[in-house]
Amino acid sequence: MKRSVQTAAALLLLLGALTANLAAAQAVEPRYTGTGGVTATLNISSSGGASCFGTAKLYSGYTADLTVELKKDGSTIKTWTDSGSGSLSAGGTYYVPTGHTYVVVTTVTVYDSNSKVVESPSATSPEKSY
Repeated sequence: MKRSVQTAAALLLLLGALTANLAAAQAVEPRYTGTGGVTATLNISSSGGASCFGTAKLYSGYTADLTVELKKDGSTIKTWTDSGSGSLSAGGTYYVPTGHTYVVVTTVTVYDSNSKVVESPSATSPEKSY
């Protein structure tokens, strides 16, 4: 009896570990239908030049609209866009005032060959204070 309780407890622990690993893997690596990845990058120079850049790589047969937003304290202050297929990118440099927190958000609206929206993944850069 004691051995079967120990075996059952070991099985429950193993099942719990496997379930936790599976959940963590799913949270880290989302799978998309039409895009192979989205990036958002932000660097701010000592003079306040915010270099903002966003990219998206699309799978064959899909098109997309890409939007790169520079946000100051949560509100969009500058936007860049690109559209098409293959690899998309947009961005530029925008001078920002001191005393705020900035972030870049890249959003991609992906369409199939029938112009139907299949997904809208996004990426967010790490916050930068300047």
